[in-house]
Amino acid sequence: MNPVRIGVISNAHSKRNKLSMREIHALLATHPQVMHRSFDEITELPDCLRVMAAAEVTHLVISGGDGTVLAAVSALINDRPFAVMPCLSVLSAGMTNVIAHEVGQPGLPATGLRRLVLRAEAGESGEVIERPVLSVDFADGRPIERGFLIGGVGFYQGTQIVRRDIHSLGAKQTFAAKLGIAWSILKIMLFGPGPRSGFRGETIGLTIDGRAERRDCFMFLASTLESLMPGVAPFWGTGPGRLKLTTIDSPPRRFARAAISVLRGRPRPWMAQAGYLSRRMERLELEMHSPVMIDGEKFEAPAHGRIVVTAGPVVRFHRF
Repeated sequence: MNPVRIGVISNAHSKRNKLSMREIHALLATHPQVMHRSFDEITELPDCLRVMAAAEVTHLVISGGDGTVLAAVSALINDRPFAVMPCLSVLSAGMTNVIAHEVGQPGLPATGLRRLVLRAEAGESGEVIERPVLSVDFADGRPIERGFLIGGVGFYQGTQIVRRDIHSLGAKQTFAAKLGIAWSILKIMLFGPGPRSGFRGETIGLTIDGRAERRDCFMFLASTLESLMPGVAPFWGTGPGRLKLTTIDSPPRRFARAAISVLRGRPRPWMAQAGYLSRRMERLELEMHSPVMIDGEKFEAPAHGRIVVTAGPVVRFHRF
């Protein structure tokens, strides 16, 4: 058996890292064989990965939120700093931790890291979870972005509203996300689309595995994950595709009755006719001009408006 070399990269600005850094440093002091690199700016992350690769790290631990995981996975696939992809684990250390909820270490960062170090160095591989990433091609000179969740129109608008109205109150983690969902639903129910709610639809083009359509879209969400957080799994389409897409037409019809069913992925018989659709595919082409959110990070649409989203490659995570 080859020796395990654990390396930890942590985002110094991630919310839980700030709270847990004393405990993490105390843990690392008792395990000096574990390599640790912290960064202040996301642009420093590729250099951290190259240092880890040069040190022949075999098990890479990412301590940060969804944006940090997105950047790390993108750099690992696009830049290929490692000759052999290391084992990957994720600590829940950010403002939003959708990815860690499904594939990451349970508990606070220091608690999860302690359990991982003890078990990985004992030769255990933990629970192995494979997920295809989203590969997002803007075709405008930007590198292909990798992630696990992309959303737009109302999903983007709702994210901005939640950050303004909910995160500013100090709410964090899953509680903040669920409170934000409830707040968004309430605003839509009270005011409908328009300036009072902050939600508005957009006509977009969708090409699903080669089949083109145009929709007046209120919001869309696509992911390769099974759920977004406990109790929230807004996908119910069937078929062989690894990429799940849910769309809501604009204006949303009978929204008060449909909202909970959408969140739980349990549609009512009338919902498809009312414009609530969930499908599976391998390739999604979008034609739109507003920003999209990928794993909690904002990306402007290209000037030509075309975004291609595909499922893959597959990334393997180890959870202990």
